[in-house]
Amino acid sequence: MNNEQFPHHSGMDFIADNAFPIEESQAYKSVCDIKSVEFVRIKKDKLLFVEAKTSFANPENPPKSFRKEIKKIRDKYIHSLNLFSAIKTGVYEDALPDGFEVANKVSIQFILVVRNLKSEWCRPIQLAIERSFPKYFKNIWKPDVLVVNHDTAKKYSLIN
Repeated sequence: MNNEQFPHHSGMDFIADNAFPIEESQAYKSVCDIKSVEFVRIKKDKLLFVEAKTSFANPENPPKSFRKEIKKIRDKYIHSLNLFSAIKTGVYEDALPDGFEVANKVSIQFILVVRNLKSEWCRPIQLAIERSFPKYFKNIWKPDVLVVNHDTAKKYSLIN
């Protein structure tokens, strides 16, 4: 994707320069039973796995629905990182866009952008996602997690 393309997800227009729409890849379409983020984006020395949602379960009442939503998000991040790594190493023949050749020395950042989210819910959701990753996964990949609402996403130049 180039600088003029702004993919629309969950009611938001994302800035997606240097992005790979992993959900549209042949690899994703050929593998059964996996979930995926909206797209993967290279930004400086970070590999961003971006997921968008319109709303999210209330973290102050963490019953079943909150835990279930955290698990779905966690699975999307793990599956997407595995799929991206398989594409990058040549297991699948999808071509990554220009700019991804630098994806060899990057840090991993999982970003959840929720359009209608109270600011005070961002941190509890972020912590719940971080805690949901298996220990081996955290030790190998050392991912950063960022949960933001629409307003904060603009400040981070994630959306238009």
